[in-house]
Amino acid sequence: MKKRNANEEKLSNVVDSFINQFGLKKRFQEHEILQEFTKIMGPFLMKKVTNSYVKNQKLFLKLSSASFKQELVMQKTKLLDQLNKSIGENYLKDLVVN
Repeated sequence: MKKRNANEEKLSNVVDSFINQFGLKKRFQEHEILQEFTKIMGPFLMKKVTNSYVKNQKLFLKLSSASFKQELVMQKTKLLDQLNKSIGENYLKDLVVN
């Protein structure tokens, strides 16, 4: 078995360094937010979301249900807190519902 060198790093550190070096951190965070939003809402409520994306630290949602839209507007702060907590950073600043 080979002996370890002193300059070896954890794979997670190398991947994080790669992501930061090539400026991909923002894209990964946005993707992670959309994945977490899907988990929080569940499959039934996600059927009412026709489009979702993250741009300029805002989560944009296009919905097909007026009642669901109103509920999301009322729960906006709580949802933003949950999503920011899930990625471990205060990234999202606003939720825009159409």
